[in-house]
Amino acid sequence: MKMNIRLKCLCILAVTTFLSWCGIKIFRKLNILDKPGKDLKWTRKPVPTMQWIVVYLIFLIIIALLFPEMWTNNLLLWFLAWGTLIVIVEIITELEYIGKIKFKIPAWWRFLVHLIAACLALYISGIENFEFMLWSKAIIIPQWALYVLFAIWSAFVTNAVNWIDWINAQWNWILTIWFFTIFGLIQWVVLPSYTEYTNYDTLIFVQDLSLVLAIISLVYTVIEFKPRALIRDIWTMFLAFGLAYLSVLWGTKIWTLIVALSLVIFDAIWIIFYRIFVLKRSPMQWDYKHMHHRLLRLWRTRWEVRAFVWIWSVVMMILMLMQGTNRMNKIIIFVIMALLFFGVNAYLFLIKKLPCWQDDKKEDHFEWENKVD
Repeated sequence: MKMNIRLKCLCILAVTTFLSWCGIKIFRKLNILDKPGKDLKWTRKPVPTMQWIVVYLIFLIIIALLFPEMWTNNLLLWFLAWGTLIVIVEIITELEYIGKIKFKIPAWWRFLVHLIAACLALYISGIENFEFMLWSKAIIIPQWALYVLFAIWSAFVTNAVNWIDWINAQWNWILTIWFFTIFGLIQWVVLPSYTEYTNYDTLIFVQDLSLVLAIISLVYTVIEFKPRALIRDIWTMFLAFGLAYLSVLWGTKIWTLIVALSLVIFDAIWIIFYRIFVLKRSPMQWDYKHMHHRLLRLWRTRWEVRAFVWIWSVVMMILMLMQGTNRMNKIIIFVIMALLFFGVNAYLFLIKKLPCWQDDKKEDHFEWENKVD
């Protein structure tokens, strides 16, 4: 079984790397490149920005070659169906952003599409009552409440991932860790620790799909680091939706997943409350108050910010996997990390009144930011 998984890992890595390299070469040959401006670091050369098309095809090819049994699984089919709906909305948004079309989808329309897609994916997949462990007690969530909570969870995860993607390769790494956490928990904690499973087939489905998405995200962590190509919000939203979907399908270890990626979740919570109660604005209105902006404001460089996020994520993932089924240790770690994160931020930006960023004007922001590196 272990050799089988290792072989699949190598195959996924090889297919993703080779086809991604081919896609980059093709887009460069056709001169389908972006034009760096003030929305990105303008000192770099143009790169392919339509790489999401290649990634989407890579995902389908890997499933067809290595996991053909998934094509008869409704869990995959409806995930693709409603995930593609989100992709279509993001494509329209991207085309408007680069000036190819004039129609702009309002932010609340995009948000509504995400909610609808989440509920439909869960409903058609046939998931009914949901059970999770709170302390030592099993809590049953009825179907109607599950749809509401999942819609909120999906929207939260999608925005949390999207908000941390400003530094190249940062969100790719976060998603790599998150998907690999799901895979690792099933492979090294759930399967060895339990003898009875509510739905073994679903468990294996989530494990395999998480492995595929983790390795694809890992490859694109390397590709977007320089960057050699960009895949923008289109694939980000698809992956974030998949993350929310898979985390609910297998259910009972969702809290472990939350703790493992506590840095991203804490930052999203901070941003929402800061915008509402301090800035008195909508939590969906953009600004430069995210974690990487705050760290840059403390005169950290991109390298330092990226290293901080990467190391924190890896340490938390390993720490959670080492705890196995010990829920109390995970709760203690979560509380300590929450107190540390919110305590430091509250002290610096609420008590000491250090600005989260020097200005919300893009011109001032990028002029200063380019001096940091």
